[in-house]
Amino acid sequence: MIRKMNKILIAIGSNHEAERRMNEVRVLLQGFFSDIVFSPSMQTKDINMEGPDYINMVAVFHTSLSYQQVNSLLKKLQSMCGNSEEARSRHEVAMDLDILAFNDRLYHLNDWQRPYIKQLVNTILADFDNT
Repeated sequence: MIRKMNKILIAIGSNHEAERRMNEVRVLLQGFFSDIVFSPSMQTKDINMEGPDYINMVAVFHTSLSYQQVNSLLKKLQSMCGNSEEARSRHEVAMDLDILAFNDRLYHLNDWQRPYIKQLVNTILADFDNT
């Protein structure tokens, strides 16, 4: 039986040891999703103006995993990169991974309104639309 390949778009962000964490998560994600394409990274202010600047990027890939399986994997990767509730309480986000789109369904609708998300998505939109 051939399993349907789902197209996933994720947002990636870090504001604590961000460059190292972004490199780390790239390697981890490439280990799970061989066709993953990353946008360039972009530095942005904390949207709540409570913590350090973030480094953000988006990525697109295909997988036969379900939404729940991908979401669970992303949460595990966040933890592997040092994310914790305690650190977040200090406005330190080692890694934040969110599903923005799963096939044609959009998630985190508020994120889609952020100019940097729109800009980052546009940098890989052709890859997302043509894969």
